[in-house]
Amino acid sequence: MSEQKANYHTHTSHCGHAEGLPEDYAKEAVKAGLSVLGFSDHAPFRDKDFYCRMQYPELDIYCSEVQNAKKKFSEKLEILCSLEIEYLPEYNREKSYYEYLLTEKKIDYLLCGEHFFRDRAGNMHNITSITESSLAVEYAYACKDAMETGFFKILAHPDLFCINEPWGWNKDYEKAADIIIETAEKTGVILEFNANGLRRGKKAYPDGERWQYPHERFWEKVKNAGLCAIVGSDAHSPDLIWDKAVSDSIDILRNSGIERITVLKL
Repeated sequence: MSEQKANYHTHTSHCGHAEGLPEDYAKEAVKAGLSVLGFSDHAPFRDKDFYCRMQYPELDIYCSEVQNAKKKFSEKLEILCSLEIEYLPEYNREKSYYEYLLTEKKIDYLLCGEHFFRDRAGNMHNITSITESSLAVEYAYACKDAMETGFFKILAHPDLFCINEPWGWNKDYEKAADIIIETAEKTGVILEFNANGLRRGKKAYPDGERWQYPHERFWEKVKNAGLCAIVGSDAHSPDLIWDKAVSDSIDILRNSGIERITVLKL
C-alpha cells in the first residue's frame, strides 16, 4: 500500500516572496495525488512589520481564500489553514497572540519558523546573518522556549542555524542541535526535514560541500535520539508542492533510518 501524501508547509503570494493563491496550490496538490494540504504562510504581527510576510490586514483575506479552496476541493483534498510564525516572548504575555490565532482565528495549527529570534538578553537577531557561532545556541534556546509553550505542532527547518556557517560545525552547533532535539523529544513537537534546503543546492563550507540545510550531522543526532520527522515542501510556487526535492527528502530520511511522519495529528 502506498504512503499517504501530505504537505503541511505551503506558502502563497500573500507572503510577498511566493507565487500563487491557495486554489492554485490545491489544483497542483490534487494532480500530485496529495490527500492533505496545509497552508502555512508567514504570519503577520499586529504592531510590527517584519520582513517577507503578509501585512496584518491581509490575514483575514488569506484565511478566507484558504477556506474557499477547502470548500471547492472538499471531495478531493483535505485542506488546513495554518501559519508559520516566529516565537517572540513579548507576544505571549497577558493576551497571547499565538493563543488568539489558534482560538479566535481558528487556525488549524501553528508551525514555528524562527527566522528571527530574541537571545536570552532580549536582543533580536536574524538567523541568516548571525556573526558568531554562539548565536546558534541562542537560536536553539529560542526554539526551546517556543516548543515548550505547547502552541506549535512542527518546528520548521530546525537546523536553519547552519545556513550561515563560516566556522564549520563546532561545539556551539553541537550544543544547539542537542538543545533542539532534546526539547523536541520532551515536548513531542515534530522536527521538519525541509525540502527547500535541497532546492537551494549545495555550497562549499569549511566542513565540505553540502546543503545549507538540512545538515547531515544534525539529522544523524535526530536518528540517534530515535525521533521521527516530517518532510515539509516549504513550497513557494504551486509546482513545488511535490517535486523532486520532496521525493529526495523522503528518500534521505528513509535511507538514514529516520521514521517519517506522514499524517499530522491535530
